[in-house]
Amino acid sequence: MLGVLIMALFTINRSEVVNFPVSEFTPSVKYVENTETLAPNLDIMTGYKDITVDLNGIPIKLSNGQAEMESAPGSSTKTFFRYFGNEAFGDLNGDGKEDVAFLFTQETGGSGTFFYVVAALQIKTGYEGTNAVLLGDRIAPQSTSILEGEILVNFADRQKDEPFTTQPSVGISKYFKINDSILIETINFTQIANREWIWVSSELNDASSIMPKKTDAFRITFQEDGSFTGITDCNSFFGHASVEKNKLVIGPIGSKKMACEGAQETAFLSTLAEVDNYQINFQEDRLVFFMKNDSGSMTFK
Repeated sequence: MLGVLIMALFTINRSEVVNFPVSEFTPSVKYVENTETLAPNLDIMTGYKDITVDLNGIPIKLSNGQAEMESAPGSSTKTFFRYFGNEAFGDLNGDGKEDVAFLFTQETGGSGTFFYVVAALQIKTGYEGTNAVLLGDRIAPQSTSILEGEILVNFADRQKDEPFTTQPSVGISKYFKINDSILIETINFTQIANREWIWVSSELNDASSIMPKKTDAFRITFQEDGSFTGITDCNSFFGHASVEKNKLVIGPIGSKKMACEGAQETAFLSTLAEVDNYQINFQEDRLVFFMKNDSGSMTFK
């Protein structure tokens, strides 16, 4: 009797397996069809670490995020390139495919560790690397994100006059985008817009400093479209800031023409017109404008 029951159970189970609806497995077939834009053996989660990066015109072939090369022809010293991480996913070139942005480092054998941002663009056969853009030496990376096709990299750095032994404490945000398959840095006015900035001082490369004689007299307010208005110790002024060839261009600057004896307005506006980049010190809540040819800077609070 027990044997008969066992045989009956075996028969029922076998019947269930044979009659299991095949159609229930069809979703897995559809999933495979959706991945046909990638190479059959491509691991979408790690394939972007196997790209060729253009580093100042030199192709660097990463294998699982790493590469090495001679520091100079015939040299026994090697330069190492290593995937750092902080990757972000999103469509960077408007083709509907998910691309990747991440950081990697370059170590030349000295004390420096140079950080770069690079993009891996998804193509039919895998990923295609872009050029790398330098962020800095021995910085402290924080986060990377992609929003509406633009890369945002947050990191901490030192002030220009601080030695590398100083812990990075100046928060910096940099924006990047793909332009004709080239990764370029962009300027985003939303960082500095919709608040009033007060001029604190100007530092020139001859070690001289200029400070306002009238405290809080010089003010400027930017809008997200780059337009700005402000006041000096004599007149009000206005103008528009734009980005040309990855540089900030301020001006032309217009102002009222009232004359004021001893005013610093002319020096202030002429220096402002020489600005071509900026950075925000989030820790101290300061806006620093950098002048052309590294000739000086202007600090606002």
